[in-house]
Amino acid sequence: MRNTLVAFFALGSLACSSEMPTQNDSHLRTAPPTLTISATSRAISNTNGSQDLEVSAFLRNSTKSHIALVNGAQCPLFVRIFPDPTGEFSNSLDPSMGCPIGGPTVDLSPSDTALLTRVVPANTLASFAPGTYGINVVVTTTTVVSGVWAGAIVLPLGTPR
Repeated sequence: MRNTLVAFFALGSLACSSEMPTQNDSHLRTAPPTLTISATSRAISNTNGSQDLEVSAFLRNSTKSHIALVNGAQCPLFVRIFPDPTGEFSNSLDPSMGCPIGGPTVDLSPSDTALLTRVVPANTLASFAPGTYGINVVVTTTTVVSGVWAGAIVLPLGTPR
């Protein structure tokens, strides 16, 4: 019985240590800070009289840490357009959608906001078969790749649902 109590006490001490779950003996590990992201999409007229698709992601750093947003000419806002006959929310994220780390970054200080916009031209949209499509956007920071739903569209643009 005494050995059982000693073993129970030893296991209990290890399980209930004073260290936080993200702490170990060598260093403190914290979860990466995350952005609050919301996204929208809308049809806009272009100079040729046809319609392009404008997709925007609004970012807010609601953490107490600086967040380095990977952005630049090599890494614009990633937009995924995929067949979605329901037009309902669908979230899919693949690490390959993210930007390679090491490119230009934009520093988002605590409470900072940013707006990223990408225009998908009408000639690109014309390559899609008519139907309902979902739109996801992907934003990359130096610590995480995050994706959000940006709505559904019916192609060709201007077609009622």
